[in-house]
Amino acid sequence: MDPKAVTVTRQTQPSTGTRSYAPLALLAALPLFGSLDELERRAARSLESIRHARTPEEAAAARPELRRRLEHALGHKQMPWPPKPKGRVVGTVRRNGYRIDKVVFESLPGVSVPGHLYLPEGAAGRVPAILFYNGHWYEASKMLPDHQAFAIHMARSGFAVFSFDPFGQGERGVSTRDHRRVSSLLAGVSQQGFAEYETQCALEYLLSRPEVDATRIGMTGASGGGYNTWITASLDDRIRVAVPVVGTSQFALQISFTRTGDWYHAAEHCHFVPGLITFADNHELLAMIAPRPLLVINSTTDAGFVAGTVTDYGHDLYKAFGRPERFGYFNDPSSGHGYQQRKREAAYGWFLRYLMDRGDGSPSPEGPVQIAPPDAAELRCFAEGKRAAGPGMEMFVRKLAAGIRARGPAVPSAFFGSEPPVAATPPLNTQPEQRLAVTMGEVTIPALLLRSGGAPKGLLVAALDAGKDSVTADPVARTARERGWSVLAIDARGIGELRTEKRGWTAAVSLLAGDHFVWRQAGDLFAVARAVHAAPEYARAPLAWYARGDNMALASTYAIAEAARAGLPIRAWALREGFLSYRQFLDRPASHEASFRLMEKDERERRFTTWDREIPFWYVPFDVLRVFDLGDLLAVSPGSGAVLDPIDGDWKRMNAAAARRLLPRKVVAVESEDALAERLLRGN
Repeated sequence: MDPKAVTVTRQTQPSTGTRSYAPLALLAALPLFGSLDELERRAARSLESIRHARTPEEAAAARPELRRRLEHALGHKQMPWPPKPKGRVVGTVRRNGYRIDKVVFESLPGVSVPGHLYLPEGAAGRVPAILFYNGHWYEASKMLPDHQAFAIHMARSGFAVFSFDPFGQGERGVSTRDHRRVSSLLAGVSQQGFAEYETQCALEYLLSRPEVDATRIGMTGASGGGYNTWITASLDDRIRVAVPVVGTSQFALQISFTRTGDWYHAAEHCHFVPGLITFADNHELLAMIAPRPLLVINSTTDAGFVAGTVTDYGHDLYKAFGRPERFGYFNDPSSGHGYQQRKREAAYGWFLRYLMDRGDGSPSPEGPVQIAPPDAAELRCFAEGKRAAGPGMEMFVRKLAAGIRARGPAVPSAFFGSEPPVAATPPLNTQPEQRLAVTMGEVTIPALLLRSGGAPKGLLVAALDAGKDSVTADPVARTARERGWSVLAIDARGIGELRTEKRGWTAAVSLLAGDHFVWRQAGDLFAVARAVHAAPEYARAPLAWYARGDNMALASTYAIAEAARAGLPIRAWALREGFLSYRQFLDRPASHEASFRLMEKDERERRFTTWDREIPFWYVPFDVLRVFDLGDLLAVSPGSGAVLDPIDGDWKRMNAAAARRLLPRKVVAVESEDALAERLLRGN
């Protein structure tokens, strides 16, 4: 019997002779309505540009570079490497036909990971083993009935199964906050990097067990566990058989689907691998695994994980390898997202075929299993109660960051890989108030130009978190107009008229695209300011820059650092109520303490709220500390600079003395609004 005919339900595209695995033209041709559309289209174009390997030779040639880039994006090898988990058995529970060793191992210093190692009783010699990564089932995690059922059945079938609690789940306490430790991005460690490191620790422990045959290791998991299976199997050839469950997607389709719900409010960042969609779709993860046996289990009723052309691609690539039977696709439309019985039975058959040489790979019936209650006391690994992972994760990040020194250059465009866009000078009139719409490629930026009458004494660019229309109530802007200056207030994307509630999705897609949303905001500000300043009435007038609010102060830090290189003659600038250093995102004693709080259960209404005043996800560039800090940008900015009421990592106002310690010598910390206005308008 052909196993593929039994286990595979194919998702097909209409044939055009040469099969296309990137049906993204429809996405790239979407009509534009704003900056979110531009971002989605840019992501689609990036994915469409990837050339998928079609032959064994192409796959082999691409694999080393794909792995190098993926490892860099994860950052997990910055943790103690190679991992040497200090694993110990803290108890054993015996059941009919199998036993459970309760295991605790250490991943990062001070971070304990609880796991259950299911072992068959009476096995002769070493047995094949399955590494089971529990997806985002926060309360039950390794004790989820579906996950227990998988491990019990496989142990009775002669397998070892190691199932452990990821951070923020199960015995490690309910904490979605542990799934979005955004400060680690500054040091080049993504959230999935934490997951991958703990997976590698678990794998090392599993391989150390004398009962386990190290040449017969499989891996599976559902949802985030399915995605983690893709990542680990693509990087590590020791995973001989992979079965990702409801964790497979064509990335452009997932990006499009999750936009409406703000990517589930970006409560979990494990899927947001920096720069991933610049070099890999799910197809590339598949090609890194091929031709090892791979069964993709999905559900066509699971809208968040649509495989798209991934399965067609898998069939064709494995056929090119001469091993078509080693790739399978199983669709379970009956039960949606999860690791329900039909999905488990498909996985059983696949693991039996390729790790035990039993059967033909078709689904194998489960039979009755006795499941322990999710809170069963006898199966707890931590007798004293739950152990939060957050403190150890943050301690590691701060220690890592402390050893990093910026190497330059201190020009944002060199780091972000793009220069500020160019906009044509908009037509100006002589009215006291003129609303502008400045088009830059696919995005139109609104602005407000306020004149004072007569020839302008200067042009003050104003970037305010409250939006351009709040400029009329701002005392500094009002003083400028009273002194005969024109004021140009700009709504960068995400601000004012372009404000979006999809901040999580925007940050996530920007990160995936190897981009940084605040840098795009800086480009908006810079392009509009340069275009208006080029108008005849302002070309020779003094130019000053004023930013107010933590978002626009950060974007303006980037923008003014570009001014000298790009020829924008800013005479004076001022940043108000903003951050002075990325390291303030790490030094947040009060906020970190709040972030370590564990919840009693997975509270859907509350888990998407920020209980510790988190640093906004879209403020944090990946691996930036190795290149520059904000002070480095201020040091190369043109003209004279001043700050007023800067804030620290806990969002508290800093006094002038504390601010001066973070500022380059050329920048002053002023103590009043009037002093700020004087420096801006006089230029000293």
